[in-house]
Parts: sequence; C-alpha cells; structure tokens
Amino acid sequence: MSNEPITITDTATPYLNFIAETKPDWMRKALKSTGWMMQKEIKEGIRSGAPGGRKYPNFMAPARRAAFESAFGAKLRKVYQSGGRAEREAWGSKSRNALLDMGISARTIGYSPLGKLSNAVGYQYDKGKQSVRVGWLSNSAKRLGERIEEGYTKQITEPMRKKLFAAGVPLPKGKSMFKIPARHTYGPMKSALQPKLKPYIEDKIGDYAIYGPAAQSASRRNYKVR
Repeated sequence: MSNEPITITDTATPYLNFIAETKPDWMRKALKSTGWMMQKEIKEGIRSGAPGGRKYPNFMAPARRAAFESAFGAKLRKVYQSGGRAEREAWGSKSRNALLDMGISARTIGYSPLGKLSNAVGYQYDKGKQSVRVGWLSNSAKRLGERIEEGYTKQITEPMRKKLFAAGVPLPKGKSMFKIPARHTYGPMKSALQPKLKPYIEDKIGDYAIYGPAAQSASRRNYKVR
C-alpha cells in the first residue's frame, strides 16, 4: 500500500555497511538526520498540494467548504463570515490555487491540503535494525491517511441535505453521494526521496569524519510510526 511508512536501512552500499559496523554512532546520527529530512520534505509536499510532484485532485473551493462546515456547526473563520472578505471579493467557487494566484495569503485562505494531517508525519529510529521509518505518528492519522490515499464515498442523508440547504448550499437533485478522490502521498514522495537518501547519508558521514559528530544530547523522542 502506498500509505505504508518509508523505511531506509544502513546497508545501501558496502561503504555505509562498513560505517555502520565501525562507527555506529555516526550511522545513528546520519539516519536520524535523514529521517528528519524526509519527514520535513513529506510535510512540505503535502502542504504544496503536489507531494513528489504528483498534484492532488482538486479540493473543494474554500468558500464553499466554509459553508459546508458551517452547516454542520463549525465556527466560521472571520474571512468567511457574512460581510467578510470572501463575500466582499466574491471568492465563491474560486479554488484555493486561484485565490493564491490573486495574491491572497495561504494563512488568510486556510484549508491547506489535508489540513492538520501533515503535522502527523514523523520518523522513528530503530537502534536494533539500524534503520529509520517515516510515516504517520498515530493510529487515527494512519486510518485517515489510508482513507485519503484510497479515496472514499460518503452517502448523503436527508438531514444532511436539509442542513446544507438551510446554509445556502443546495445540492443538485438526485445527488446521493459525496465522492472523495484518491490523493496519494507516500508513493510519490518515496519515488522523489529515494535518489536523495544515499547521497544525503554519505554527506552526513563525510561531515562527521571532517568536523566530528555534533555534540548533542541523546534523543528523548517517544514517537512511534504506525
């Protein structure tokens, strides 16, 4: 499954295998640094809307999404409230990218790709296996991430239809399902990151050989990648 954590080990080359045997502390630091780099790039990929260069299918227009969420009791951001900027500037059905192209800041628009789920990406170092895994940090994030990767449908009930109508978001007659298209993250990111891993690790090992490992306290991370 493309949602599986990305795992790298120290045995990519004879040279790295030799370092793992003779300088395990260097390898540990290098792998942890690589895990940090990978999680950072995956988060940035998600927030860009095109992880690994593969663009997510279009999301609902922010103004329309705000109306949807408001219909089910969510508190509206000021920009989407009656008389707010979205109404004054007729954001309407404009996509997030279209609003960004208009010079409106991502912070103002909100509704970043996958929302807060990008914060749930992390890495986990396995000392016994001398490996690092990058993936979701909780079971709930993993479950949601899998649904998003695979895509899903949600049935429209009559109470839902009435709430949306009352909020000024009438649904087309005959529409019975919301279809959420698959949005792939880990597959494209793995392909994009793979060529970078060995050079990154070797550069780190080279830095340690020249300058010595940077002094730092032992990691107290208790994260577990799901």
